[in-house]
Amino acid sequence: MIHEGIGDFNAIAKIAKTGIEIALEAGFEVSCVAKRLDEGLAERVEWLPLHVPARLYAYKWLTARHYMKSAMRGRSFDVIHSHQPQAASFSDVFDCHYLTQLGRKQTLADPRPGIRGVVERTQERIVLAAENYVYRNWNPATHIFFDSRMTRRDFIALYGEPPKNDALPSPFPRINLATADDRRIAKKSYFGDDDGLPVVGFIGGATPRKGSRRLAAAAEREPGLKFLVGGSGSENLTAPGAGARFKTIGLVRELDRFYAACDVLLIPSLYEPLGLVAFEAAARGTPVIATPEVGALPHVLEHGGGSEWTPDEPLLPIVQLLISRANEMPRAVASMERSLGRQAYGRRLVQAYETVLKEKADARVSPLGIAGGV
Repeated sequence: MIHEGIGDFNAIAKIAKTGIEIALEAGFEVSCVAKRLDEGLAERVEWLPLHVPARLYAYKWLTARHYMKSAMRGRSFDVIHSHQPQAASFSDVFDCHYLTQLGRKQTLADPRPGIRGVVERTQERIVLAAENYVYRNWNPATHIFFDSRMTRRDFIALYGEPPKNDALPSPFPRINLATADDRRIAKKSYFGDDDGLPVVGFIGGATPRKGSRRLAAAAEREPGLKFLVGGSGSENLTAPGAGARFKTIGLVRELDRFYAACDVLLIPSLYEPLGLVAFEAAARGTPVIATPEVGALPHVLEHGGGSEWTPDEPLLPIVQLLISRANEMPRAVASMERSLGRQAYGRRLVQAYETVLKEKADARVSPLGIAGGV
């Protein structure tokens, strides 16, 4: 398994961790090429430490393949599963979580000012060229999983359809529905006494691509709503017309409490390949409202876990409708868990590994060990 971080460090690192746990449960021996590894996995896997340069995103991207190969020390594995495009060409299974070409469109549409903006755009241009090269020279033997149907559609539109591909969204988290008491206590911890206004949650931080400007604009024109705003850099966001209704809390460390405090979670992203927070909120029983540019939205709508929103329409009526249907959320969440949960995800992942092993056996490529390895 190859990814810079494997553990509860970020969304992709969590997915890689889940994949390793599933592989171990299926009887595979697992080696991890990673800079950071979850402590709980350290004694259960072989850790091949990955060097990652300290600075400059473009330099990290361009050197990643070299350092991944160095960490593997020339060894062969029955199945190589990676979560970074730099390793896609020598991987048997690759998870595509992001398309720089679409992310760059948003950067150009809303550029950061000053020298930092120039450096950011230059690095993104370099990374885009490198990523385009990888995807335009695709290894037809690699099985590619897209994190949403939207990402699959966008990839095919940009690069053509790979021979072996499918959409495999990140596994739906363990269901942990918030009780009425959980919600009352959580709201009070953030806002004090309840004034009756519905709470709209946002956890995208200050990243423009996550829709922070859309959020602020909605807050200023929706006096019937309060906004609980979390994520890295969110403490610097403002919505002057909203006043105390717009509460920023910075990095969210207690996700259960945050989701319990929200009557709905808003994901107003300009480009979001999946949006794992949609699944996290739903698992807590909090309905999701998302823009069409969010990959998780079709999955949420399919199971009745939320609603679509466009920035030019009023938000309050959608919030009120979802609150009125709160008694339907447990059924929607159970449906999402059956279709998208860890068990369903694990079946498809192990099936992909078994397919790789069969293909190699059919091609008379002998496994190197008694037990399979990932």
